[in-house]
Amino acid sequence: MDLNEMAVFAAVVEYESFTASARALGVSKSAVSKQINRLEDRLGIRLLNRTTRRLSLTEAGAVFFESCQQIISIAQEAEQAVSQLSNTPRGVLKINAPMSFGIKQMGPLLAAFQKTYPEIEIDVVLNDQVVDLVDEGFDVGIRIGSLMDSRLMAKKVADCRMAVVASPTFLPPEEEPTVPAELSGLNYLQYSYLPRKSGLKFSRDEGQVTVQVKGKMTANNGDFILSAVMAGMGIACMPTFICGDLIQQKRLKQLLPQWEIDTDIAIYLVYPVNRNLPPKVRAFIDFVSKHFSGRPVWDKGF
Repeated sequence: MDLNEMAVFAAVVEYESFTASARALGVSKSAVSKQINRLEDRLGIRLLNRTTRRLSLTEAGAVFFESCQQIISIAQEAEQAVSQLSNTPRGVLKINAPMSFGIKQMGPLLAAFQKTYPEIEIDVVLNDQVVDLVDEGFDVGIRIGSLMDSRLMAKKVADCRMAVVASPTFLPPEEEPTVPAELSGLNYLQYSYLPRKSGLKFSRDEGQVTVQVKGKMTANNGDFILSAVMAGMGIACMPTFICGDLIQQKRLKQLLPQWEIDTDIAIYLVYPVNRNLPPKVRAFIDFVSKHFSGRPVWDKGF
């Protein structure tokens, strides 16, 4: 019995890819391929059907995979039991987060985190496009919006409140909108990764209303849109984690503050499914959850 071959085989089945499993294991694709070939030769039976598009288990492979999972689980539990004797969070923690959230909110968070856990090194990659945490080798990610990847665990850490904002000089006070419908005549700056067709949904005690907005610019970065709004180019609907401090400082005007913007967007921590989370990941999840508990700092004061 070769436990390493079993672990490689289980990883290939889990990730459905030689390439992705190689990244996860920290070895080359050719090393994974050799391990699988050696395993099949030793057992004298094919475990995987290989095509140019996908991998699938043979009947024998399915039986062997079930046994592998049981054996690996027992081995992991044994290792975990020993590691509890020395479970100080340490090592490199690779984090993925959206660009604007990372720039605006993660500096103070990570500074406090590293003071608490000095043996953890932090590697942050900011990207407004959703990356595959598993394929790219991230330990944990921050996601804002809806979650799609079934391979990920998710923990909500904060609501994502939205606000319609404009420069204080964009409109004279007498021309500021008093109802959502009046936004339709203003130049709306659109964030590329949010849907356009559904419009903006507002609500208060009297009910809900949806407004279709349009404008002359879209951009794929919230900070860029914020700079255009500050320059008086138009209005935008933005997360308060980007613009909340500027509203509090009165450098930015919140339009229709008496209306709530209905959205199912929230801020989540996401991480690959793993029965035994590394101490560094567990420490980060617990720390961030506590840091953002209650009303986030960017929403305080307005």
